[in-house]
Amino acid sequence: MKRPSRAKSVADILDTPDGVLKGLLKQSNNLKSINDSVQQMLPDELKDHCQVSEFNQTSLIITAENAAWSTRLRYISSELLANLRKAGHYSLANIQIKIKPSQFR
Repeated sequence: MKRPSRAKSVADILDTPDGVLKGLLKQSNNLKSINDSVQQMLPDELKDHCQVSEFNQTSLIITAENAAWSTRLRYISSELLANLRKAGHYSLANIQIKIKPSQFR
């Protein structure tokens, strides 16, 4: 009977150049970074009701709690896009607004 291999530490797994976890960690950090930038640029009344849900180099998807917050966000989306470009996200081409799915009760 073959003995199971020794478990690897999390640090070893994250240090592998092509590791899946390393890619997920990088994607998570990028998402957090852009969400922090967006939160700083949003008006105070929107900050608790909207968050970045997806981000790639050209597209940003922001999810709002409901249709009312989504509408308010749409009004400022072009200004938000311009501010994000000024902040260094030059390749960002558009912002999409989506409504958070409701929870079934």
